[in-house]
Amino acid sequence: MATITVRGRGLTRVAPDEVTMGLTVEALRTSAAEAFAEATRLAQQVVALCDEMRITEGRRTTSRVTLAEDGEHTSTGWQHRGYRASSHLVVRLDDGELASRLVTDAAERVDLRIDGPGWRVAHDNPGHADARRLAAVDARQKAEEYAAALGGRIGAIVSIDEPETKPAPVFGPMALRAEAAGMPIEGGERELGAEIDVTFQLEQG
Repeated sequence: MATITVRGRGLTRVAPDEVTMGLTVEALRTSAAEAFAEATRLAQQVVALCDEMRITEGRRTTSRVTLAEDGEHTSTGWQHRGYRASSHLVVRLDDGELASRLVTDAAERVDLRIDGPGWRVAHDNPGHADARRLAAVDARQKAEEYAAALGGRIGAIVSIDEPETKPAPVFGPMALRAEAAGMPIEGGERELGAEIDVTFQLEQG
């Protein structure tokens, strides 16, 4: 039995479902205890701001806390400058306007660094289904074109396989300094793709 195997591809564009912002506070002080205490105070201000904006705890993740000696290497050797402590909070939001308000208020009220935005499309976004449907249509159209060029026609489907694909890259990250108060957060659109390998029977004549 002769067969023909083709790869169908489908692309669609959708608005992202989620935006992540990183909020980092840090403090440089003479002693480790002083640095940690100041970083803790600043981190508590960020948490309080999230509470005010009704950003739930489930959407807030502390991804990093550091405390280390700070200094630099010079021509005369290591020069101790003090101790640096930091805390990094990642906030997940489903609203670009809320993300804009968050970074604006944070920049005005807390001494911090802002990193982001990062964008994500949910697994259950209908755009994924659209891309898969377009990939299936593309596979059948290709098979029909090849079969016609060979003087035949496609028959029953023999097999269907979805090749492993790499996830689409997230837009960003873009670094925003705390001075960028009023920074608009625009989600734009993400391109979603799907691929499918389909084998059809090739009928002659």
